Amino acid sequence: MSRWMRLWRRASAFLPPLLMVLLAAFSWWVAQEAMRAMHGGGSTAEPPQKPDYFLHDFHTRSFDAQGQPTAQLSGQAMQHIPGNDTVRITRPDLQSRNPQGVVTTARAQTGISNADGSNVQLLGDAVVHRIAPGVPELTIRSNFLNIFPNAQRISSNQPSTVQRGTSVFSGASLDMNGLDGTFAMQGKVSGSVTRPGP
Repeated sequence: MSRWMRLWRRASAFLPPLLMVLLAAFSWWVAQEAMRAMHGGGSTAEPPQKPDYFLHDFHTRSFDAQGQPTAQLSGQAMQHIPGNDTVRITRPDLQSRNPQGVVTTARAQTGISNADGSNVQLLGDAVVHRIAPGVPELTIRSNFLNIFPNAQRISSNQPSTVQRGTSVFSGASLDMNGLDGTFAMQGKVSGSVTRPGP
């Protein structure tokens, strides 16, 4: 467990909060590694696409070195598919706060992560919301969000909406760069920009 805590601390030092928290959340299934170890390191007797473990109505929290809660993840169900080494969460609900006061939430009908957490997909009514001191709130909505934490990128090939403060943009697809906060949309794009008052 300490190895994963060290990974969390290293990641938190350089990943933007929006993507860092998604990576951390779907890495929590380190618990399944322990469970597989308890069963002798995994079994090849089961069909590859049959879950080798699952949880129902789960709720988990992450704590910092001082014992303060930093994030919590809950869901209706979680299952690990050994055939493609993915984790599927039904109705994931993530809430996180970092030491700088940045609050991030993420919700969807389904969340899927690959083995190393380098690709997280949110499917069905996906919403990622970020509140940070001194900057406008950011909300991303789509029926599908494809998140690449290591590359610090969010994309979607389905209609998406980005709201930053009171400015709203919608398009047929989305490609967002977490490094510089820019995003591109294709297809029929519409938007409204409201500048803050004096």
